[in-house]
Amino acid sequence: MTQVLVGIGSNKNNPQHQIELAFTRISERFKDAKMSPLYLTQPVGGIPQASFINAAIMLDTQLSAREVLDILMDLEAQAHRKRANEIPNGPRNLDLDIILFGNVILTDPDLTIPHPRFRQRRFVLQPMCDLTPELIDPVSKNSISQLLDACTDENWVRPLESELLAL
Repeated sequence: MTQVLVGIGSNKNNPQHQIELAFTRISERFKDAKMSPLYLTQPVGGIPQASFINAAIMLDTQLSAREVLDILMDLEAQAHRKRANEIPNGPRNLDLDIILFGNVILTDPDLTIPHPRFRQRRFVLQPMCDLTPELIDPVSKNSISQLLDACTDENWVRPLESELLAL
């Protein structure tokens, strides 16, 4: 079995529902899938848009990285995501990215593992740290908690529950 970490996010069409539905569907395919708490996060690098809700999902699989990617892309399509028509870093119903796939290091035209920018993104590292702080990144050889401590991303990441309480 290979341990996989997936980043999940949404900022369109009831984002919390989009994430919960996608996690339900992932849980049907991968029996022991776990999801981090949800975070409200500042959009990074795109046009002005609504805040995102982000989380991380940890699962175990015997499938290949390509097979897992195909499942994730199918879930995005079910959420009416059309990557070809999107503004880069723009709003989306559902975004699912393989962040880590065991100790695999892979660079293909349409799949890079580990995800190339995860070390610089607080909105990815914080939920991952909630699930598995001591997991080691096979490239940097640092743990997720060490990567989070060293992260210089100044975009805000707030627990969703605390945001709801403040309303």
